[in-house]
Amino acid sequence: MPDFPQVGGATAAQVWAYGTKELTGITGTPRTNLMGEDADLEAGTGVRKARIDEMPAFEVAVEAPILLTGPATEDILVEKTDAKQGLLDGYVDLTPMAAGDTVVIRQYMKVKAAGAYVQYAEETYAGVQTIKLLHITTKTSKTAIKVTAEHTVVAGALTLDVQFFRRLEA
Repeated sequence: MPDFPQVGGATAAQVWAYGTKELTGITGTPRTNLMGEDADLEAGTGVRKARIDEMPAFEVAVEAPILLTGPATEDILVEKTDAKQGLLDGYVDLTPMAAGDTVVIRQYMKVKAAGAYVQYAEETYAGVQTIKLLHITTKTSKTAIKVTAEHTVVAGALTLDVQFFRRLEA
């Protein structure tokens, strides 16, 4: 065994040789969790728990190729209807767009559970795109939110890759 310095007049080997040990001189709360309380995390009520509950969390990203079905049809790129408050953020890859393609991206939100979707944004993209990646940042939504695409002028089938994620808020 290596030679350890002495602790309180005894070597480390002597300290660990005792069958029963007793800690003395402990001050403060002997059992304190991450929240600084003597309670389990679910039962805690302290300031730290309130802060932990307010920390944003990201859902698993939605990644998919979306086939646009053609004129007069809005295809849903992403939709969240679970009444969880959050900010939807994402990307649409416009690389497949060719000369003659026109795509309209629309954003909708429900402002009450029993209500209908209300459109709040619309952008049109035509032909080959110089900037191929579209970044969509939506508004904070609680009830429901969706982003759609309409392929209004069809030069052929068009599939757009999308990635969306939502930062949930407490």
